[in-house]
Amino acid sequence: MKIRIKGLNGSDKHSGIFGGNGEIPVGTEIEVAKAPAGWAGRYDVISDSPKEGAVALTNKNKAELLEIAAAEGVTVEDGATNDDIKAAIELAREAK
Repeated sequence: MKIRIKGLNGSDKHSGIFGGNGEIPVGTEIEVAKAPAGWAGRYDVISDSPKEGAVALTNKNKAELLEIAAAEGVTVEDGATNDDIKAAIELAREAK
């Protein structure tokens, strides 16, 4: 499923969600395998059905993200951050 992060009480003026890889900013759209536990009220569902074969990108380290990118045929530039890699994967998924 695809979700969009929102601030506290649905506001775009508050900070995003903080996890193991830092903040996921308000407005970020991500693909997840299932509804994130503990995030109730902090996201809107954009699409209920996950893309076929899509792997969730949340809570992945850089090596895992690079592995997913390679498996999905996404080219990643040297020095790319985790957010850059996620964005490239999500862009490629949307184009399919």
